Amino acid sequence: MDKLLNGLKLKKEAVLLDSKPFIVKTFFAIATAYFLGKSHPVASRDMISVLFGLILTLEPVNITGVRSGWEQFFATLIGAITTTVIISIFGVNAITVGASVAATLYICLRVNWRNISPVALFTAIYMTQNIQLDALGNPSVLLTFNLRMIALGFGVFIAIVFNFIFSLIQYRKMGNRRIIFLMKSLLNHMNTLEQTMRNGDAAGFRSCQLKLAGVFNDIDSTTGLFTDMLKENAFVRKLMGVTDDRLRAKIELTRKLRVFCHLLFDSQYLLCENPAALSQSETRLAIADALHLMMDQLGSLKDFAEGRGGKIVNVKLSLPEDVQSKNTRRIMNNLDEMHVVLGRIQINLNNIASYK
Repeated sequence: MDKLLNGLKLKKEAVLLDSKPFIVKTFFAIATAYFLGKSHPVASRDMISVLFGLILTLEPVNITGVRSGWEQFFATLIGAITTTVIISIFGVNAITVGASVAATLYICLRVNWRNISPVALFTAIYMTQNIQLDALGNPSVLLTFNLRMIALGFGVFIAIVFNFIFSLIQYRKMGNRRIIFLMKSLLNHMNTLEQTMRNGDAAGFRSCQLKLAGVFNDIDSTTGLFTDMLKENAFVRKLMGVTDDRLRAKIELTRKLRVFCHLLFDSQYLLCENPAALSQSETRLAIADALHLMMDQLGSLKDFAEGRGGKIVNVKLSLPEDVQSKNTRRIMNNLDEMHVVLGRIQINLNNIASYK
């Protein structure tokens, strides 16, 4: 029974990303939207747009949700206007349905070739497959467009309300959890890298290097989240117990974690490109020992961020100095700099703890 219950539990990383509150928020938001939408004379005719728009607007930060809602409206306009022009002239058939989606795709690529909006494409299909009839029973593109926009706006509004309600509960602890998540991700990566170093596994280095890209993405995402929180209305931030000083200190901390990752990535790159360094067991084990010591220090910083107390571990690296290879010297310099960055992260954590 215990194994079954443990199997149903969310992973620690998912908990640190506030997945539990997000599941609860999604449940109440969807239930509320369905209840209110079904009683609305217009929105009740298109509950798919209500609920789909709501899901895409649920975000951990209020301003991010508002931005997501606005992006949906903009994408809907692109899809609706493009499709309206085509089907108004040529009617609805296999050719015009394909042309509407293709034209919408073209415009999306013209606006931003890096980001194709699925909402715009969905709207292009919607405008041809859910056409509304006017009082005389004639197909009406305008009524179809109005229905889509009203239903979408209904869902987006409810999502924004629930984003705000849950932010009152989550904001105080969200920042610390995200920082702990980043430190945990780094520790897991460094542990894998240390074992690879001790085993001298050349193939393992390339795998580690690819996985580190995910840590970079997590750091950038967290920095963006803190930046959005800083853009919130000052009164709202105060109401939620989030101060500007603490947010800025957390942004600075995530940037230092990114510098740490850059140095680690550079060291891994040098090891991948210079496999001869792996054959030198003394150098290889010295790097592994340095990683282990920094893991101890980073682990104690993570414990401090979690509020566990205890003394923060301050380590002293013992790296070989008589290194002939230029690349190996660069790795040693990277490790020294990573150690310095950990000291700066400790200062950031102390600052965060001191801010009220």
